[in-house]
Amino acid sequence: MIPVRLELSGFLSYREKTTLDFTEFDLACISGHNGAGKSSLLDAITWALFGQARKRDDSLINLNADAAEVTLTFDYEGSRYRVQRRMPRGKTKLLEFQVLSEAGEWRPLTEHTLRETQARIEQTLRMDYETFVNAAFFLQGKADRFTQQNATRRKEVLSAILGLERWDTYRARAAARRRETERQLEGVDGRMAEIHAELLEEKSRKSALKKLEEELARLQKMRAAQENALEQIRRTNAALAEQRTLVETLYAALTRDRAALDEKRARLEERDSLRKEKAALLARASEIESAYAAWQTARAELARWEDLAAAYRALEEKRRAPLAEIQEARARLEQEHESLTKRFAEIEARAARRLEMETALAETKDSLQKLEARLEGRAALQEEIQNLHREAGERASTAARLEEEITRLRERIEKLHAAEGAACPLCGQPLPKEKRAALVASLREEEKRLAAEQEDHQRALDSLHQTLAEKESALEAFREEEAAREEKSRALAELSARLETLAFEIRRWEEEGAQRLVETTALLKEETYAEDARKRLAALDAEIQKLGYDAQAHEAAKEAEQRGREAESAYRDLESARAALKPLEEEIANLRATLARDEAAFAESEAAYEKAAQALAEAEVNAPNEDEAREALLRLQERENRLNQDLGAARQKVDVLKTLRGRMAELGEERERLAAQISRYQRLERAFGKDGVPALLIEQALPEIEAKANELLERLSDGQMSVRFLTQTAYKDKKREDLKETLEIQISDSAGTRDYEMYSGGEAFRVNFAIRLALSEILSRRKGARLQTLIIDEGFGSQDALGQRRLIEAINQIRGDFAKILVITHVEALKEAFPARIEVEKVDGGSR
Repeated sequence: MIPVRLELSGFLSYREKTTLDFTEFDLACISGHNGAGKSSLLDAITWALFGQARKRDDSLINLNADAAEVTLTFDYEGSRYRVQRRMPRGKTKLLEFQVLSEAGEWRPLTEHTLRETQARIEQTLRMDYETFVNAAFFLQGKADRFTQQNATRRKEVLSAILGLERWDTYRARAAARRRETERQLEGVDGRMAEIHAELLEEKSRKSALKKLEEELARLQKMRAAQENALEQIRRTNAALAEQRTLVETLYAALTRDRAALDEKRARLEERDSLRKEKAALLARASEIESAYAAWQTARAELARWEDLAAAYRALEEKRRAPLAEIQEARARLEQEHESLTKRFAEIEARAARRLEMETALAETKDSLQKLEARLEGRAALQEEIQNLHREAGERASTAARLEEEITRLRERIEKLHAAEGAACPLCGQPLPKEKRAALVASLREEEKRLAAEQEDHQRALDSLHQTLAEKESALEAFREEEAAREEKSRALAELSARLETLAFEIRRWEEEGAQRLVETTALLKEETYAEDARKRLAALDAEIQKLGYDAQAHEAAKEAEQRGREAESAYRDLESARAALKPLEEEIANLRATLARDEAAFAESEAAYEKAAQALAEAEVNAPNEDEAREALLRLQERENRLNQDLGAARQKVDVLKTLRGRMAELGEERERLAAQISRYQRLERAFGKDGVPALLIEQALPEIEAKANELLERLSDGQMSVRFLTQTAYKDKKREDLKETLEIQISDSAGTRDYEMYSGGEAFRVNFAIRLALSEILSRRKGARLQTLIIDEGFGSQDALGQRRLIEAINQIRGDFAKILVITHVEALKEAFPARIEVEKVDGGSR
């Protein structure tokens, strides 16, 4: 991957849009103060390609921006690509991936989702984020991460760099599957043990089955005998049931006949009682007929009064309209009269205060004139205060200037006193002791004169401040009188307005209200309002008087009619008795004859019932108990059913043994399969362990790393140094014949071969640099990618001058192996060591 153009805005410290053109250089340094935004450029590259930087959340967005946006254009394998990534604050992220066509147009490679687009970018680069930063980035303090470890830890570091951690994942998965298979094997063993225990019970299960079959045959014979006995008892009881039905039928008929006789006797008694009532009513015939005639007369009188009452109510209804008009007119007059009376009282009360208000108005005018006279001197006082302030300022300025001159004089005097020799400390000219003393005395006299002058100004300034305070106090009194004048002016305007309003209201009352109050008083007293309604009301009252309706007489007629209503009911009963007496006497004679015949037939039926009931009682005494026989049969059946269940269970236990033998064979095969699978997983665990495939991969990678590192180291040391990796060494215990796993680094130079730890810092740095570059190239090649860009953030400030020079020499030595090399530094002395420089600075608007 070779970067061509980087554009970023709103990203970390870069608020405004910033563009970096990589086509202008092959080797360049990125310089600037700490925190200026140098590393943010590298973060922008990794975030554009992989969506990862120091962080992945909204903290990547500049605090003064709404979104972070980075566009990276790069070349790879002969094609030019462009990635655009945007992250608005709190919204969905956007990702575009494009390739430049032969026609010079950008063709989209973006997939349906952000995840799929990211996968396509990594597939194109044949690198993920971790591989990219480990291969292309030399991060500060990590170049010697591999070589600085002890021999035992180097293998672990190399394993991490080569991405062999996934073999730990494979081993963990194999172990998990092996443990799961072992749990399955334990389950199979448990089931086989259970089946074996059941197979050992075969003999006892068959013996129990035979005993149950014999007991069942015996119970079946007993149950058949009990069923025959129960059937015989049922036939006997059926005959008794028929006889019992006959007795019950006779008893039911006898009961019905007795009820019929009782009903006829009650009917005869009721009809005879009714005959006697009718006869007694006929005996009172003349009395009832006389009372009925009197009631007819009372009804006619009530009808006459009802007609008069209807006419009276109609006239009363007509009276309501004029009466309501009269009452409504009176209510209006009373309301108007009350309102006028209140208004008259208010006018009299306010008129009584008129003299008081006029007096207050005159007093307020007088006070206002006096205040205005006193306020005439305020302008002159204000001008006098301004002049005093100006004079005080001038005197304060003069006093300060004199203080400065006095200070300078004192400094000259101190210098003259401190000077030794004949030279003047102020002008440098020769100065005898007597002349210096005279000069000091002269300066002292000048100091006293200036001090006296300053004191005069200070006394005058104090006097001015005192006068100003007095004048300011007097002006404050003027301010209070000004406020009082404004208050009096408002009071005068308010009193004038109130007097004018009162005068207007009095004139208006005298013109309108007073006369109307007299009129309403006369109308209410004489009741001369609503004259038309009063005439209509008088005409209706005359008609009512002429009608002659008497409510008391009407009520007396109602009571008389109510009392006579019983005569109507008695008269109707009398007419009914005359018509019903003869048919009633004939019905009574017929009832008596029928009752005599029915009583004779009932005596015969009662004798037949008693004879049949006696025969049934004798038969029931000797009858067998069917319930006991049925319960005995049920008990036998229940025992037989339970025995059948036990027999079925015992037969099933015997039959299941055959199935268990087959299941036992299947479980044996399953056990062998699981055991073989566990063995395979155990072999996989060993293969995936650190002594398995990862160790082989390290053994395979080390020659490549060693060859590449030696190729680089030869150029960095002018062919004086080479490196060799040892992966096994002998134990200190001489009795052990096996070798210890390790990873030692031996370096050869003109002085011989020594361990890495024995070399100086400068020499070790070259080894670190060569090994780190070799690791990066091997890592990228194993991923199928080409290492074309190198970014070094090694911290030049941690190196001395010789170390810095060696680092620059090393970078220049490998310059031809990469299309682009970027070096980050904040050391000023190294800026000129590179052919191109990208300077980053932090300003108010962000980094640029």
